[in-house]
Amino acid sequence: MRRFSSALALGLLLALLAPAGAFAHARLEATSPPQGATVKKEPAAVVFTFDEPVEGNFGAVRAYDSKGERVDEGDAFHPGGEGQKLGVHLEPGLPDGSYTATYRVVSADGHIVAGGYVFSIGKAGRAPTENVAELLGGQGSGPVTEAAFGIARGLEYLAIALAVGGLAFLLIVFTPALAALGEGTGEVERRFLQRGRWLLWAAAGLGLLGAAASIVLEGAEAAGVSGFSALKWTIVEATLETRFGTVWGWAFVAWALFALALPLLLGRRRARLVLALPLAFLVLAPGLAGHASTQSPVGLNFPVNVVHVAAMAIWLGGLATLLLALPAATRALEPAARSRLLAANLGRFSQLALIAVAAILLTGVVQAYVYVRHPGDLLSTGYGRAVLAKFLLLLVVIGFAAYNRRRSVPELRRIAAAGETPGRAGLMLRRALRAELAVLLVVLGVTAALASYAPPISAQGGPFSTMTTLGPAQLELSVDPAQVGENQVHVYLFDSKTGAQYTKGKELKITATLPAKEIGPLQLEPEPAGPGHYVVPAALLNAPGSWRLDFILRVSAFEQFEKSVEVGIG
Repeated sequence: MRRFSSALALGLLLALLAPAGAFAHARLEATSPPQGATVKKEPAAVVFTFDEPVEGNFGAVRAYDSKGERVDEGDAFHPGGEGQKLGVHLEPGLPDGSYTATYRVVSADGHIVAGGYVFSIGKAGRAPTENVAELLGGQGSGPVTEAAFGIARGLEYLAIALAVGGLAFLLIVFTPALAALGEGTGEVERRFLQRGRWLLWAAAGLGLLGAAASIVLEGAEAAGVSGFSALKWTIVEATLETRFGTVWGWAFVAWALFALALPLLLGRRRARLVLALPLAFLVLAPGLAGHASTQSPVGLNFPVNVVHVAAMAIWLGGLATLLLALPAATRALEPAARSRLLAANLGRFSQLALIAVAAILLTGVVQAYVYVRHPGDLLSTGYGRAVLAKFLLLLVVIGFAAYNRRRSVPELRRIAAAGETPGRAGLMLRRALRAELAVLLVVLGVTAALASYAPPISAQGGPFSTMTTLGPAQLELSVDPAQVGENQVHVYLFDSKTGAQYTKGKELKITATLPAKEIGPLQLEPEPAGPGHYVVPAALLNAPGSWRLDFILRVSAFEQFEKSVEVGIG
């Protein structure tokens, strides 16, 4: 038992290092026309190029004149059929002046990324009345829709766990344990199936609701509207054409088939296994809709994700079935037989849970290596701190599990061997299981809420780039190759209003700090390389982790602006 509890604790810790659903987002690599550029004649389209395929409709790419009026026409399109590029055509005959282009696109994991820039035609005109942040601010779906999306994800995860774990418990735990009990168990099986059927139907209902809501809310976030405003067929249809929408659309179908098949197959022992077919797709769905099916190496990431989801579902769903369905079945037996059946189910479930923990352990190690390679990131990044918070919750769950396995289970086995009634031991076990399940549901909710977090390794897969504001300027930063050792740092400053190179800065200071290892602040010496362009040729970032680059832009003897940016160094 001690070895089992230790394996459970270690497996859960490693699993938390890469919670399902949290992946990297698409990063902007280039624009056409270039950011801040003045082109001689009007381009046919504005095009954004990302580091991975992106999707978008609903005005995913927009262009505005200096008055804030839209000057794009038609839907967003992929130039040359290249998934990494997304653009929109401009109205012909635009006058000379400054224009703002924005994007709000769906990255491979279904998350939304947004940004924009200013360019000019002919010659720069008057400053736009709204900057990029203000224009994008009017395209957001709002906190209520974002919270609802988190709830929808949580419902879907819970539904998968209840259905997969419940069916696994029936096939692998309850049916063999009941057969070992002997004759006269028909009423026991009938009661278990009656309660289990309602549990599986509830899972199917939650799954249908979660899948449908996810599709609608994904459309809402992509379109930048509220969830209620996204209840339009045009938005739903466009969402179903994305990879995320296609996967969860088929998931909705799988849930419907599962619900329809339940009354026909659950009561037939030889046909029950057919119910696993739609559930198999649902176990694949989180990986198919996320980066596990697109991020290299897919041959490793995807199967690891599938095993991880299945193992966690078997553990959580099996626990729920043990608590919610098994007691109704044991009440049909005499006290001595009730103790034997309860002890047999607990013993078999413990073995199944041990296999699940071994799978969680293995997949957790792989995912931890892929997504969180540096322990320092657990403290120095928001993602890491959230992981640690989840782990504290799971410590509570492990405490309940340890109590059950060291106290309740041995006591029930002794009672079963003596032919006695479960009595107080059974009551204490149920209370501990209820508490364990309640905390697990909280953990599941936290996992759903954290699905929008990107792990530190998402910024460590190559050159790092980002855009942010620095006082009156828009700062564009690139760090190449974002690896331990010498890195070349490029800083571009553009006027937030006009998009032209920002040349009013008197001095730019940059320092680098690695808080997790108490390194720094290190002074970086930026060299002017052009109007609004600074270069640090060889910034020595000599340790892996999440570095903080601090920028101080002095624009006069009395005024300066500061900004901090986290950069992942692999």
